[in-house]
Amino acid sequence: MQAGTTGAFIPIVEAYQRQLFIYCCRLLCDEQDAEDAAQDIFLKAYKSIHGYAPTVSFSAWLYKIAYHHCLNLIRKRQLYDKLSRIWRGNFVAESAEQEYLRGVFNGPLSKALSQLSGEERSLLILYVFHDKSYTEIGEIAGKSPEAVRKKITRVRKKVKNNINACQEEGQWEHTWIQTKS
Repeated sequence: MQAGTTGAFIPIVEAYQRQLFIYCCRLLCDEQDAEDAAQDIFLKAYKSIHGYAPTVSFSAWLYKIAYHHCLNLIRKRQLYDKLSRIWRGNFVAESAEQEYLRGVFNGPLSKALSQLSGEERSLLILYVFHDKSYTEIGEIAGKSPEAVRKKITRVRKKVKNNINACQEEGQWEHTWIQTKS
């Protein structure tokens, strides 16, 4: 497989395509961008398969490519949004990301998630939705498992605080944040 033959790479795409698309979709908040990103990620993986070292799991190696690719896309999008606001005279419209999060999650949660940085949202998505361990996330993000644990703990607190700040009436369930200890 490391020779880079196309036929050997097809099972990899089939095995990881859905997982990576869902990860990209949750992180980029746009299905079309997620489809494009997944294709780009598999292309990058195919071109650099010779650089894969079995010291880390293949899944972590592939998610690391996805992690960095998506964060770069988010940074570019944020820069474009800033420039667009300047060109439009600081008129602040809802971003596509905020619109997507509002449609997927209920009010306070979507607002809380939209206030996270791309890295924070990515770590939380990997941990909560993709059930990755601190060690795997550390391999993906290039951090120690302990640093990942601390960062995710801070992000979870930040989301909870943002949700509490958004809530003005009644209790709203946010148990998905508390699903893992």
